[in-house]
Amino acid sequence: MRGLADRVTTQLEQDTPSMIVRRLLATAGGVGLALAVVAAPTSTFASTVIPSARSGAVSTTTLPQAKAAASAAKWLGNQLTPTGFIPAAGSSTTPSLSDTANTILALVDDGVDPSGAEAALGVMESDANTFVDNGGSDDAGSLALLILDARAMGISPTNFGGTNLVTRLLATEQTTGSNAGLFGAQDPTYDGAYRQGLALAALAAAGVTSTTSPSAISSAEGWLEGQQCPDGGWTSYITPANPCNGDPAIYAGPDTNSTALAIEGLAAQGNLAGSAKTASLAFLATAQDPDGGWGYEPNAVGAPGFSDPDSTSLVIQALISAGQSPSAATWSRSGGNPVSCLLGFVNTKSPGKGGIAFPGISGADLLATEQAIPALEGVAFPLPLTVTLVAGSPRVGVAFTSTTSTTGAGSSQKFKVVGGALPPGLKLKATTGVISGTPTTAGSYTFLLQDTSATAGAFLNGWAKVTLAVAG
Repeated sequence: MRGLADRVTTQLEQDTPSMIVRRLLATAGGVGLALAVVAAPTSTFASTVIPSARSGAVSTTTLPQAKAAASAAKWLGNQLTPTGFIPAAGSSTTPSLSDTANTILALVDDGVDPSGAEAALGVMESDANTFVDNGGSDDAGSLALLILDARAMGISPTNFGGTNLVTRLLATEQTTGSNAGLFGAQDPTYDGAYRQGLALAALAAAGVTSTTSPSAISSAEGWLEGQQCPDGGWTSYITPANPCNGDPAIYAGPDTNSTALAIEGLAAQGNLAGSAKTASLAFLATAQDPDGGWGYEPNAVGAPGFSDPDSTSLVIQALISAGQSPSAATWSRSGGNPVSCLLGFVNTKSPGKGGIAFPGISGADLLATEQAIPALEGVAFPLPLTVTLVAGSPRVGVAFTSTTSTTGAGSSQKFKVVGGALPPGLKLKATTGVISGTPTTAGSYTFLLQDTSATAGAFLNGWAKVTLAVAG
């Protein structure tokens, strides 16, 4: 997710005789969800990836890819500082809030570093207002990302660091003019459809749907559906400079990133169906590269596509949200399928062994790794599992019992504490999630409760951040 912005900076990340990488980095007050990546092929890059994954040898590769996801999550967790943030480029003491927010989702997806995810969440709670500010008004994409973080970590997005993220996101929805229904007051030129899809997915995670808020969601979906092009794809925002029939050779017309998030957002709200769904999947099929992956721009005559891990990861999640299997024959090409293509970007050598490489950049790439982990785990946003602990008011010397509920597919009722500690005297029953016993020591105790679930072989994580205050 390389995007969310009101301006685009063209950056030559690498300029060698064998490759020029052109990234369109959208930046909005430091927000760094993926927007655009276009890369040319290079022979030097091949030495850093799994050779068989760049050929047709593993075209039947399926999800999840637990080993690759775990290695990537381990590398990513090691990039966090002891206080829980990803440092900004060029500064070891300044947090990159965008990278930190994206890292939370990646670590929660895999469960390799729950303490790192917990520490990162604390950083985002403290700096939430800074993160969402964009020119003096709330940035819808940043709010949406924090809502997804909160729900993934089992805390309420209505009280995130003392702020109600859901109310603030809904308040950004435009109610008049040509963009009525669009979340965020910022210029949508470079991130309109992407921002809207992310916001719809986040609101679904928070329980805001057409049932609970029919007017707001209907208007938001209407804006996004109105941006779908005749070929089924989405541009970032339809303008004379970026029309539906724009030439991908000059970075115009529908792109894979905007399309992926539009699909994911509509699917999360249960409103991806009929001809709109059929057309969107047809666009992705046409846009797919011969190696089974995707680049930011669609593969087209006169503009051959070159896959990158960011775009491939986003499309994999979109396919999952649309009920598709990325390893199905429909998505297999002569050079592999989406999963084998993504595996081909696993960095097998130091530096950055285990992370995800981006073409033309030495070692593991931070944002590519953040985005690839959920796709490797085979999950779409919002995450499918949520754990809720219902607890009363424990007191020292008084018998206490809590109840735990899990929503979403695949609960295996195998609970464990993966961070912090229970109050002395209390124990967790792994098969039910019930915490009971007689507290012995007063105080406030915070811990992470997790339900590890298996659905179609996928390792999914449902979390609850719990604080129990034991009275004396």
